[in-house]
Amino acid sequence: MAASQLVGRTGTVTMSIPGGELLGEIELPLAGGTERFLARAAAPIGLDAPVLVIAERSGRVVDVEPWVPVPGTANRTM
Repeated sequence: MAASQLVGRTGTVTMSIPGGELLGEIELPLAGGTERFLARAAAPIGLDAPVLVIAERSGRVVDVEPWVPVPGTANRTM
């Protein structure tokens, strides 16, 4: 999958992200299913938190930041 297809998508933390260079894991809805990616963030992000993909790195690693969904809407992807 191309980087441009991941950046801007929202997902859910499935393994807490400790912050910095340490990795956690997220799940993204893709192509009618879901896929998991290793993820890192500047600050810790807890389990089940919504996140926004801001960059993709090699080896199925993405950079994320916390995401606050708009009230009354589903966790939609771009």
